[in-house]
Amino acid sequence: MPDFMRAMRLVEFGKPLQLQEVPIPKPKGTEVLIKVEGAGVCHSVVHFVDGRFGKIDVKALGLRIPVTPGHEIAGTVTAIGDKVEGVREGDKVTVDPWIGDGTCYYCKLGEEQLCEHPIKIGENVDGGFAEYVLIPHYKYLYRLRNLDTVNASPLPCAGLTPYRALVKKAQVKPSEYVAVIGAGGGLGTMAVQIAKAMGAIVIGIDVREEALKEIEKAGADFIINGRGGVIDDIKKITDGRGVNVIVDTVGSGETLGTYIDALDKLGRYIILGLYGGDLIYHAPYITQREIQIMGSLTGNLSDFMSVMRLADSGKIKPLVTKVMKLEEANDALDNLRYARVTARQVLVP
Repeated sequence: MPDFMRAMRLVEFGKPLQLQEVPIPKPKGTEVLIKVEGAGVCHSVVHFVDGRFGKIDVKALGLRIPVTPGHEIAGTVTAIGDKVEGVREGDKVTVDPWIGDGTCYYCKLGEEQLCEHPIKIGENVDGGFAEYVLIPHYKYLYRLRNLDTVNASPLPCAGLTPYRALVKKAQVKPSEYVAVIGAGGGLGTMAVQIAKAMGAIVIGIDVREEALKEIEKAGADFIINGRGGVIDDIKKITDGRGVNVIVDTVGSGETLGTYIDALDKLGRYIILGLYGGDLIYHAPYITQREIQIMGSLTGNLSDFMSVMRLADSGKIKPLVTKVMKLEEANDALDNLRYARVTARQVLVP
């Protein structure tokens, strides 16, 4: 194994990533070194590189630079520490990147993704936009059986995040109506499939023609162009009642200000997107209709294992629309910034 590797590094917030040569870390103890074979490009990386999640300055979150971004990772185990169990060199794996310190209140609840002092791969520690990545503990790996590493790589976020939202937060029941906003994107296409796997009737909504085609591939029961008359369209589909669940993968002022009116009584509105919109809604409507408005960040280790098993069994499948070289990471981020891509892009070193 060489001593150095290529990595696309965030050196300054708001600036393009830089291709650098950096040392390949050597695992010790519980650590595992992965040769990256697929790194999904999540829209949250755009926000991270730009330095803001809406009004939230990333510096206020304690995120450090320089760092190698990329939290959707799959590849081959190439080296292990002396305390690693159940993982061997040569194993094909995906990585749960939402790692906690194991000691805070939220970690003790099993919700490491909310850790007060997190070890988020691709934000607090180096991530997958590189030839190799060091994982702090082998327990965060899922050994792949049927999926290849390129197609599996988006699942630790694009699959995990809507899984948590639909299964744990919304608790979707069979035959409920679920509307997915931004359904042609990486999270959206997975949300459609997961909701279908739960027995829901799914309405996919997006504003671009190419995105509407991805929604069809994902298997939505109904497809709506969100550019006009969308609430009326939803009411027609649902016999005038509205949907039981909305998954908003955008989180803009426009989506938050529009789609909440599409909820039925007892409806659940789950916000995943980080575009930075503000929610302004008359409180008595929430009470009178007994609706719930919830945020869902990502998922815990149990959720990760569950969504990986679901995908490895073939019940859901990431829609990878573009495979790019590691050196094209900035182009991939621009594709997301300027809405030039649907579903998921994957970088291959």
